[in-house]
Amino acid sequence: MPSARGRSAMLYRRARSGLFLIALFWGWMLLGAADFIAALFGSPVYAALAVLALGALTLVSLLFLPICLAYLVLNRPRVPGQAGGTASRSRDAHRARLAPVVRMAPPRGTARGTARGAAPAAPAAPAAPAKRRDLAS
Repeated sequence: MPSARGRSAMLYRRARSGLFLIALFWGWMLLGAADFIAALFGSPVYAALAVLALGALTLVSLLFLPICLAYLVLNRPRVPGQAGGTASRSRDAHRARLAPVVRMAPPRGTARGTARGAAPAAPAAPAAPAKRRDLAS
């Protein structure tokens, strides 16, 4: 079970994806659905099924639009610098819940061979962007 913060980020991403799909559907409805239905008029059964399906999808999209907006607003991700020192405490708490083997690895921010609170002998080079951990997921 993900933590409350991880669950919140997951719900935010799902709502954002849902809004994207709804916008994509409505864009297609406004720009290309008429050609799609006109192409099906060779068979009245296919045309009727297409009209029914598009009507049902329109109602479903209208139902999910306010739900996605509510999830998007209620599960906004936090700004990293907003909470002050809680980010480091949260990171330490997360590290404490890891398996013992993973906890043994030194954090990426400290140089090897130095204590956690002590300053390193030489300033460490900044990590390459590809090696940074994605904290959003």
